[in-house]
Amino acid sequence: MCVHLMAREAIKTLASRKPNGLSNGAAAIEGVLSSKPKVQMPGAARVGIALLIVGGLVVGLGTYYDRGAVSLYGLGMVAGGFVLYLASSIRAKRRVR
Repeated sequence: MCVHLMAREAIKTLASRKPNGLSNGAAAIEGVLSSKPKVQMPGAARVGIALLIVGGLVVGLGTYYDRGAVSLYGLGMVAGGFVLYLASSIRAKRRVR
């Protein structure tokens, strides 16, 4: 019953919006997905997260294949990604103030 009411409210909300050139299905998906405001993340923070993930994979593969040099290289990538993400996040917070 509750799901039915939530679906009815969602349909009313989507029907009241003006179409922006999208098909009905695409507009419905966009309306559901864009309910939260987008977070502004600096590019350096995105690169830092990517380095964390890739570095973690490199460490894991180096450990699995028993290659110490590859694991050490991955550890450096993880450390660099963490520092980059931390610094860019602190800088973004200070810029907001």
